[in-house]
Amino acid sequence: MGKDMRACAALLAAVVVLAGCSVGRINSRDFAQPGGALPAGSTVAVLPFENLTNHPNAGQIAADIVSTELYGVEGLRTLEVGRVRSRLSAGKPAADAVSTGAAPAASTDGQPDAAPLDAQAAGRTLGVDAVLAGSVSEYGYQHGLREEPVVGLNARLVRVSDGAVLWTSSQSEAGRGYFSRDSVNNVAQRVATRMIDSLRPVVAAAR
Repeated sequence: MGKDMRACAALLAAVVVLAGCSVGRINSRDFAQPGGALPAGSTVAVLPFENLTNHPNAGQIAADIVSTELYGVEGLRTLEVGRVRSRLSAGKPAADAVSTGAAPAASTDGQPDAAPLDAQAAGRTLGVDAVLAGSVSEYGYQHGLREEPVVGLNARLVRVSDGAVLWTSSQSEAGRGYFSRDSVNNVAQRVATRMIDSLRPVVAAAR
């Protein structure tokens, strides 16, 4: 009897450990244009992410996290996110749109039905070689048997000189562990890390 109880206790402990360390559901899709690598030393700006969620600041949060990860990519120079926002808020895309009678492109954070930025035009305003534009499709908690943090990001790297899309990525993840709860921010960090890791060869191939 004692031996059976010890076996059951050991089994329960193993289940607890595995549940706490288990990896959540991950979806990952990445594509790179053959021969479309950026030269080493290129300058890249992360544009405000289009927010397709109900979270009012998901676009800004995602852009900040992705920008932080991008700083670690050797061979790229990243424009500081505050400078990107200030330049775009008073930059040419909006002014040009007004002069042509078109609807101005603006940050879509907190405005799911607003038009996303023209990536190539924004890149010209910022004076960079490429821009990383994207959207947030999920950011929050998914309700089911239990609450799980869920994050979904989509991104593309656009070369400013010709508007070519050199790389695209779609990443999503649901939280992991039943006893060690994930936060939405932790999941977002992992999603952004995977996304930028898939971007590294696009720069490394040109070195």
